[in-house]
Amino acid sequence: DATVAIIVNGGSGSGVIVSPEGLVITAAHVTNDPKKQMKVLLSDGRELPATSLGVDHETDGALLQINAPGPFPFRPYVETKTYKVDDWVIATGHPGGPVVGRPAPVRLGRISEAGTKSGFSDAITSSAMVISGDSGGPLYNLKGEVIGINSNISGSWRINKHVPLPSIVARWDALIAGEAFGRPMQPQQEAEDLFNEPYAKLRERFEDALSKHSENDPEAMALLKKPRLLDPHHMQKFIDRWEPDPEAPKSPQYGLQLEGRAPRITSIVPNSPAAKSELIPGDVITEVNGKLVSRTTDLALVLRQGGKVSLTINRGKTVELKPMEVIARKHFPQPVAGVIDMIVIEPTDGDKGPDQMPKKDFTGALELIQEKFKNSIIPLKNERGKTLVSATVIHEIGQLITKASEIADIEDLNATVNGKDYPVTIMAIDEITDLALINIDVKGLAPVSWEPKEPKVGQLLITPGGKTILVGVITQPARNAPKKGYELNHTSERPSAYLGVTFSAETSTPVIETIELGSPADKIGILEGDQIIQFEGFPVSTVEALAELLTKRSPGEKVEILIKRGNEEVKVKPILDVRPATAAGSFDRQASQRDGRLSELSARGGDLSQRRDNFPYVLYHDQPLSPR
Repeated sequence: DATVAIIVNGGSGSGVIVSPEGLVITAAHVTNDPKKQMKVLLSDGRELPATSLGVDHETDGALLQINAPGPFPFRPYVETKTYKVDDWVIATGHPGGPVVGRPAPVRLGRISEAGTKSGFSDAITSSAMVISGDSGGPLYNLKGEVIGINSNISGSWRINKHVPLPSIVARWDALIAGEAFGRPMQPQQEAEDLFNEPYAKLRERFEDALSKHSENDPEAMALLKKPRLLDPHHMQKFIDRWEPDPEAPKSPQYGLQLEGRAPRITSIVPNSPAAKSELIPGDVITEVNGKLVSRTTDLALVLRQGGKVSLTINRGKTVELKPMEVIARKHFPQPVAGVIDMIVIEPTDGDKGPDQMPKKDFTGALELIQEKFKNSIIPLKNERGKTLVSATVIHEIGQLITKASEIADIEDLNATVNGKDYPVTIMAIDEITDLALINIDVKGLAPVSWEPKEPKVGQLLITPGGKTILVGVITQPARNAPKKGYELNHTSERPSAYLGVTFSAETSTPVIETIELGSPADKIGILEGDQIIQFEGFPVSTVEALAELLTKRSPGEKVEILIKRGNEEVKVKPILDVRPATAAGSFDRQASQRDGRLSELSARGGDLSQRRDNFPYVLYHDQPLSPR
């Protein structure tokens, strides 16, 4: 595999080898400057020195050279724009940083925006989800050619931006020579901000208007000299000012900026009707036209209708506002990406492209799959009729399996089959795999068939049964899913085992003074005042001796400890844990913070499962499934 991890300044990014001599393409915000020394981690486990070459902060593309003899595995790349909207693509990289034993995961998506003929950015927008650590990794077409480099690593999964290869190739010789273009991003600036113009047609109109009116518009001239980052609404605002459409719909504007659930005024638009009234920022609107209003949304519904309104505020004053008419703000729905555009319901309408399928054939095939499995995937609901999780039919007489942790402590659980609810009986639970075997009194269900062979990386997956059909791929070989914090990051040290006790300073013997709540010692019943006298059969007489034995163990191991409690000896077998983020060990902080960061990013895609780690053997895929 040509995808590599790039380790620099304590952080990491990704890249792709594009020559047998070890030339790597990555993102400019990964290397940041020319002539920097860094390390490259190859897919075979080798860690080699490398030097950054040129960087282009204007496009976020960069090159670096591996300083070791080849040949290296590499991938071809496109030099011209060969991709288009709706093409299938595959992104790869090292999300969260390189992990020992985990190859670079792959993610499937489609291009929702393929850039413009010119302009501030020719960025590719795709639904192949990338997160922190994927920066600089490759975006492939289905021929295996690199067409882009992952650039947008932001908090949102709704937009995934990639530097197009043609923009890097355009400055290839200069980048090879180590030249730098533009300035690095500020720390608070996301890479996504470099490519925040979602629609090609709007950009073309904006650029045309900018060129036509630059001579008579100081602001336009400033934009031409130093383009600012503009979102679609700002671009439309400039277009409306330069080339107003007399037939464009109008909307009422009162000049109020509201924030929060309650209608509190945060700011007032200059020269607006509100600016000419007694309203000031901080006022809370309590009545509109004599009727009580408590929510911003309720007030907005009234103001949207236009016309003269009477507003009462919390200071006891009542003001009347008559709106001015302005061009209605256009609404730009987010480009299909992230969670939404993994739902493949709008494929291409045109002729077959490379490895593509026309919309009619594609959606028809998905509809057949959905119909086939309608009696194989059953929703489970609570007593209020809320769907908690789905269950998969494994036997026609009413046996199903589901995720056990999602139905724990649910007393009245029902399965809905053909619009009718049936009580669910839990037959058995396997805590290791988090699976529950359940039964419902229904005949004629359609059990699923089982694939005898383990699927390979890149194999297409389809999840039917819900309101939508999800399409994705296997992202990496099946392996364990370690408990949170246990997974080894390549840039970190081995995690230290954690018992969760402190010892009395008044004696050199290991007499326990405090026990941390929720620690392995707390869970197993060790008490304050207990003295540890044996650890895994080895006599322990000092705290130092115990610490030395503990450092040889790993999180997740069950150990045998003999303690002295008064005149009794008690044997306990706690399972050692990983230290929390507040612990002194650098790995423990990094591991916990990384896992927390990934969980936070995951949560932005929707709800998370009750249990999502500590599995012995699982498949990894890129479908953004909801627990429900």
